[in-house]
Amino acid sequence: MVPLANSAAVALSFLFQRLKWPVPMSRWRTAKELRNLLNDPGTRASTTDVLLDYLDECKTESEVCEVLTIVFLTSPAGRPTRSAIVSCIHCPSILADMILERTYGLGGAMGGWEWTHSGRAPVDFEGGIYFEEHKEAHVPPIFLSNLKKLQGVSGHPFLRHWAYEWKILRDRLGTHCTRYPHYFDDVLDARAGIMGQYWQRIRDVYLSAYLRTLAYAVSEWGLPQKISEGYCVDMVHGIAGLFDVEPGVRPPWLSDFPERFCSPGADFAPLVRELVQAARAEGMRLVSLDTPVASSVQRFANLTFSAHLVAPDYELPEGAYLYEKMPLLLLADTFELKGLPAEITIEEASTEGKTGDEVAVCSCLFPIPFGTWQGDYFGMGLRIPAPYTVPNTKIRCTHESIDCIASDGKVASRTRIWTDNWTPPHPKGGSTRCGTATMIDQEVLAEAMERLGRKLAFFVRLRIWDREKEYGEYSESKRTCFLSDL
Repeated sequence: MVPLANSAAVALSFLFQRLKWPVPMSRWRTAKELRNLLNDPGTRASTTDVLLDYLDECKTESEVCEVLTIVFLTSPAGRPTRSAIVSCIHCPSILADMILERTYGLGGAMGGWEWTHSGRAPVDFEGGIYFEEHKEAHVPPIFLSNLKKLQGVSGHPFLRHWAYEWKILRDRLGTHCTRYPHYFDDVLDARAGIMGQYWQRIRDVYLSAYLRTLAYAVSEWGLPQKISEGYCVDMVHGIAGLFDVEPGVRPPWLSDFPERFCSPGADFAPLVRELVQAARAEGMRLVSLDTPVASSVQRFANLTFSAHLVAPDYELPEGAYLYEKMPLLLLADTFELKGLPAEITIEEASTEGKTGDEVAVCSCLFPIPFGTWQGDYFGMGLRIPAPYTVPNTKIRCTHESIDCIASDGKVASRTRIWTDNWTPPHPKGGSTRCGTATMIDQEVLAEAMERLGRKLAFFVRLRIWDREKEYGEYSESKRTCFLSDL
């Protein structure tokens, strides 16, 4: 039996081990609890001791960066000293230095990554079948794309070196070459393409080999360090602001609308009108929605709703799908979601109809970096009003929502997130059971319509993945509806 005096340390050790759990959202929850313990004066000292011990035992660059991200997201008063942190880092990297500088200020980087790579890869080196088959499975395809781009521009063998670093690191750590963990899911569903995103140990090897490849490129091939930093941001685990936004519960006004849209032969037009009227609260109205359908009604189904500003003569082309554009919001200097949204003009956002044109009221929020712990939110998509709809706003994250604040201090919009019986598996081309809704101030929307000389319209899409039998492939069906506001 563990003595009571030691139980807190044991519990903290168990909590840190949850950073190795394979589900990103679980890791985010763990990181948030650890951050809160560091922020609390009553638990700060004990949590710091365990954190430093955990960091001291990290054997890959990726693990180190995950721990440093927690420190970055902690208040200045709650952070361990820079010297204490640096003394425990045995796998330095370019990304680790980026996080350290954003945590402790300019000059906070430790360096040392220039010599931690494995040296020149043999000219005839090949990564092997497993590496090639899984380099876009265990990590997102963006990393392969990045190295292909660098190789194409420079002529240096970035891809071969990535495979070489992966082989050296895997052999040193004895990491198993694992495949998709079917034991986490329903076997028949997994065979039919219903899969989740699971972070296995081999993922750290791929990511760390990627960072070591960039380190080698800077020290041996003359790649500018600033350029290499831009290729690291896709690996950042969490960003300030968004990290604190908690998913809530499904909004009461949503009621059973998603399920009613799933009814056989459902008439979408009156349902859309009813939803628009129901989704009015505190002087705000709905302009964007992405929600799963209750699993008791349809296991894999999703309803999206978007508001559009259309020209008076706009006519939707047959079979057209309306969507919100996605300008990138670059946050590499701060790793924090706040301030001005990404710029996009009404000309860039508009699409032509049979006659006239349309623009979405909102644009998709996609910060770079976005924070991989919360990647499920971006698989679904988060929306805020586009700059041409509400000019001169600033993004502000709260515990409950992502708000856009107008120049007069008024909350112009509010984006909320929720989960609905959340599980990792989801259909190919779909997202996990997260929901989001963006509400905009009615007066702000009315002013935008008058200023731009446009009417309001709505586009709804229902997607259902289903199969006739309990086995076999799922097929996707879609229904859409376009309706002018009354």
